[in-house]
Amino acid sequence: MKEPVKFGIILIAFCALSAGLLAYVNGVTAPRIAQMELEQTLASYKEIFGDAADKFEKYDEAKLAKVQEKYPDILDIFVATKGDKVVGYGINAATSGFGGSMKNAIGILLDGDKIAGFRNISNGETKGFGSHIADEDYIKSYEGKSAAGPLEYSKDPQGEDQVMWITGATVTSKAVVKGDNMVIEAYNDLLKNDGGAK
Repeated sequence: MKEPVKFGIILIAFCALSAGLLAYVNGVTAPRIAQMELEQTLASYKEIFGDAADKFEKYDEAKLAKVQEKYPDILDIFVATKGDKVVGYGINAATSGFGGSMKNAIGILLDGDKIAGFRNISNGETKGFGSHIADEDYIKSYEGKSAAGPLEYSKDPQGEDQVMWITGATVTSKAVVKGDNMVIEAYNDLLKNDGGAK
């Protein structure tokens, strides 16, 4: 009877030690991972906006929380400025594709309510199919499209409200556009007339 008790105590101690070690490692690595994601996001917005913006600052935290109350899949918002003038917003959003959760970044210009661009930050989509959301052809299909209303996907995205449909990746195409339209709705509903408050 004593041996099983002794074994149980050793096992509990080992589990507690492992949990503590994992918590420590997570505490050390989590800030670094967050910093790397921030740097990747900012680099994406520099590409998306190009010469139209020269600075990106995080949106006011209290206002972001209010946006997230209505649109919980919006992860972060950045205010894009050129000199002292607010020119648009960079909006990070989560959506669920064929391979699970993905994170996308969409830049919207206030002038004309136009999409400055799109970048995929992370995805688990099938290589050679859904992973094409990170390809140049797919990204280009967003440039200059209207953010005044919802987007739709098309094999030949000529309309101002159309972006590329990925052949063989219908689930991915639908998921991305669903996330895009949530971002566009949030922009028109809460951000467009906010005056760029940071």
